[in-house]
Amino acid sequence: MNKITLISVIILVIALAIYTYYTVITFGPVQGYIGDEVWYPTAAYNILKLIFHVTPPMYFPYSNEQNIQTYINPEHPPLGKYFMDIFILLLGYKPLAWRIPSWIMGDLTVIVAYLLTRKLVGSDLWGNVAGLVSAALIMLSPNIWVIHGIAILDVYVGFFSLLAVYLLLSDNRLLWASIALGLAFASKESAFPLLLPFLFYVGELRKNPIQRAIYGIGIPAATYATLSVPIMVYFGGLDGWFHNSFLYMLGWDSTNGHIALSAVTQISAPWDWFLDVHPFYLGYNFYASTNPILMWLWVGTTPLAFILKDTKLVTLTMSAWIMWLAFVAIYFLGNHTLFSFYVTDFAPLVNTYISASIFKALKKADLKNVMKYGK
Repeated sequence: MNKITLISVIILVIALAIYTYYTVITFGPVQGYIGDEVWYPTAAYNILKLIFHVTPPMYFPYSNEQNIQTYINPEHPPLGKYFMDIFILLLGYKPLAWRIPSWIMGDLTVIVAYLLTRKLVGSDLWGNVAGLVSAALIMLSPNIWVIHGIAILDVYVGFFSLLAVYLLLSDNRLLWASIALGLAFASKESAFPLLLPFLFYVGELRKNPIQRAIYGIGIPAATYATLSVPIMVYFGGLDGWFHNSFLYMLGWDSTNGHIALSAVTQISAPWDWFLDVHPFYLGYNFYASTNPILMWLWVGTTPLAFILKDTKLVTLTMSAWIMWLAFVAIYFLGNHTLFSFYVTDFAPLVNTYISASIFKALKKADLKNVMKYGK
């Protein structure tokens, strides 16, 4: 490890320690369900109770939603709830237990953003500064901040999507990238569109169509299916899971009903996220706000990937765009009850791309000046 990298790692560790400290003191004291925590921790506990037949002590009551004591959240994949279950088993059912894994995912997202940016820009001064900027953009993102502090699924899909792209663009970690993509699929279905940019880049690494199918589709699908086995067993087998969970999930995503259409201040279309229109109110004075400056920087810097003719940067920004476009498609399929906190699903990709593309362009311009003027 060279001196520049060592200094940047020390800065990252200090910043991450401060970030974690403020996460704990901000979200740890809240003894109540924040936003959609009324659904996911309860579903996680019910998975333990109804599927694994384990009943950890409940130090906090169920939420007041209808049929909540038997609800396992079949309209979303199970991985995030499994992570909550680990800490519920260790600590019992209480807010601290179900939030800790989200805090961990938030910290890991910062680290992977730093590593991915260095991978794209380089391990020199340019790359280390760019990596720290990516980490800072993640930590300062208002959407990621509030969502990583609570127990909902979006922080999981945001992390595993970023991890999958990082491993993919590392070139020599294709198997792990495929597994990570499957983990993103198993976190939330909003990661499904990543299959397209993933297949595109796998095609750059593997010209054999069979290998492309294995790494691009087979392994991610197998990972997703394996993690869904307990849910399959609960529904009586593959057919029961396919109809009661997978198809139900697709239908749920494409129709209204996630909230009353009259709750206009809670609903925002995908294009609203570029202007922070109707940030979702989660309770306890927490809002899932977006950062319009970063959103528009993403728009403005996307052409850089094509100008630089950098396939890795193209893959990174298009991974974020394809996820956003999927929300647009869902809107036009009939689901007009979308929320601003969905931005966390792809914001780690966006924030990392902004820093990587700008610093890659600056580095290239600097090298041209060196070659032209000799200094």
